[in-house]
Amino acid sequence: MARVILCRGVQSTVPLFVKRTGAKLYSAEEICYYLYHHVITAEQFFQEVSLADFYETNLSLPETALRLRLLDAADASAKEYAAVLFGAVAMYTQEEVEEYLKELSEIEHLKPWQKKKLLAEQESSAGHYKEAAELFTELLANQKRYELSALTIGTLYHNLAICRLHTTGCEAAALYFAQAYEKNRSKESHASYLLSLRLSKKDKEYFHVLEDGEDAEEICAELDTMLLSTVISAGETEEYHSLMRVKKLLADGHRREYQHAVTTLLEELKQEYRRNNA
Repeated sequence: MARVILCRGVQSTVPLFVKRTGAKLYSAEEICYYLYHHVITAEQFFQEVSLADFYETNLSLPETALRLRLLDAADASAKEYAAVLFGAVAMYTQEEVEEYLKELSEIEHLKPWQKKKLLAEQESSAGHYKEAAELFTELLANQKRYELSALTIGTLYHNLAICRLHTTGCEAAALYFAQAYEKNRSKESHASYLLSLRLSKKDKEYFHVLEDGEDAEEICAELDTMLLSTVISAGETEEYHSLMRVKKLLADGHRREYQHAVTTLLEELKQEYRRNNA
């Protein structure tokens, strides 16, 4: 059975505007809902938004407004503000609020660059690739000041590459995947770098980078299978059998023939796709 939420106060005719996200909040419940789903930026929210007057004048909640003013005077933490706001409404269970406050407390104790990294990852996960790329770029520009480890720098480059993949294309992404792999030496960054080169038709660079890594033939087969599988329908089709024949060329050590066969098969599939979608 769904919970029945009894609203506290009134619904404001003028919203509380959150500049960073453009959100417009009209009630105490909407404010708590927003905070619950934006825990990473809750600290920034409390620094930028004046709540006491809004709760008293717009929401008719003078007791909550008084508690907020006391927190303002004491230069309280985001966790303390959140505890007051969540305590004033009946939206979430005690366990949910405690878990939220625990997560908020952990975030408060992070270094500024760690908070920015979390925010960038959240923006990327939400599909806000341009905003995320700006944050990742800023972190990388200040990597010496933040004293970032090689592994962290590699992770930032990898995440930036994903943003570039969605905004400027495979060729730009490949440059950042290369820098990521140079720093973190991870299989994920290596495979992503190779895949970006393959999609960008940088075959010479692709095979050069491939030979520098371990298990070159296995990786090559996996990547080309991944590419071809996205355009081949499942089942016993002629294209499926063609793919199996191409893979056998690589397994038998016929690299040149394999490369030519993959290129030919991909081109045939592209032409068929164009014909079917003309």
